[in-house]
Amino acid sequence: MEIQNIEMAIEILEKSPEFADIVPEVRSNIVMAKEGAKDIRDVAGIPGRITTVKGWAKSFIKPEFGVSSHMARLVLSMMKHDPQRRSALNIRYDDEIIDICQKLGLKVSSYNRQDEPEDVMKFEGGTIPWGVEEAIKKLGDIPDVVYHTGSWGKEPMICLTGPDAVEVARTAVCISKLYRVRVQKNKNESNTKSTENLLKNSMTVSGSFEDSYSVVFAPSRSAYVGKKAHVSCIFCAIAEGDERVDSRVLYKDDKNMVIMNMFPYNRGHLEVVPLKHVTDLNEMKSEEIKDIFILVQRSIRLVREVIKAEGINVGINLGEAAGSSINHLHIHIVPRFKYESGFMETTANTRVVEESINETYTRFMEKIDILRENHEV
Repeated sequence: MEIQNIEMAIEILEKSPEFADIVPEVRSNIVMAKEGAKDIRDVAGIPGRITTVKGWAKSFIKPEFGVSSHMARLVLSMMKHDPQRRSALNIRYDDEIIDICQKLGLKVSSYNRQDEPEDVMKFEGGTIPWGVEEAIKKLGDIPDVVYHTGSWGKEPMICLTGPDAVEVARTAVCISKLYRVRVQKNKNESNTKSTENLLKNSMTVSGSFEDSYSVVFAPSRSAYVGKKAHVSCIFCAIAEGDERVDSRVLYKDDKNMVIMNMFPYNRGHLEVVPLKHVTDLNEMKSEEIKDIFILVQRSIRLVREVIKAEGINVGINLGEAAGSSINHLHIHIVPRFKYESGFMETTANTRVVEESINETYTRFMEKIDILRENHEV
């Protein structure tokens, strides 16, 4: 199982052009330990590590047990405090990456290799176990991210940890996408300042250069424009069962329906939609509003039951200026997780984790009775 999980994680990393940006000079390795692992022979990793080829991460050898040393020791050390934290991945050190990790809500800690005791230095393989203990002591908790800023002949390094290789890989891809946007933004700001300096003595600049917010990670949202069905109203078409529209309807009665957002901001993103074509809450009667919000309430319970969300955004965008792309009233229910930087991700078309629509649909359908009228909330 560990080998298969690492193979899936490698596929995630190799498909991300941004991940190559955070591969360190010594290259990356992603490892995963067996349950109850005792030594490095119980930890699987990549022989030869993960390198980069023409701007893409690449692993040339299949994962095996017992081929990792440093990362295996890190995982084994973490498992002494949390047996479920069985995977880790090393990435390059950068202050910006640490800041991104903190803004994502990850627990971050560090150790200073300059403080390493002499008896630890003399013991082969003793540095990382000592460093993990120092990082845990410093934080007073089990960190998601452990880093050090290097020492003589030692490259600074960041290590991401998690329950399995796939989750760690997804977190790494999220960080790499945020990092690339930030690097590009810093570059643009530098170019802007240079341009401003050139213009300063030749013309009067009215106002200031706009510092616009960049969309971070929403590949499925960017595909939405090119995949709109040629119908007058996509929600009306879904309500009528129009086969030209790809949809996943979870529930429908004579007034409202609950559907999955096919281009979600986050996994498990649902929409509660009135069958009647209305564009504003003020077009609905009090009883209609009551009915739709009862269904919103049940949908929230469904999301909590199936997706195990740590938070939920419920929102209505009324009008194009408010962010609505479909002129038919609909209520968004967006699951939120701790590996995110905050509410701006939802309002700025940002997505952190992905899951197959069909996989999520199947999971929802297993608990679909929660949405039914006779089900108590």
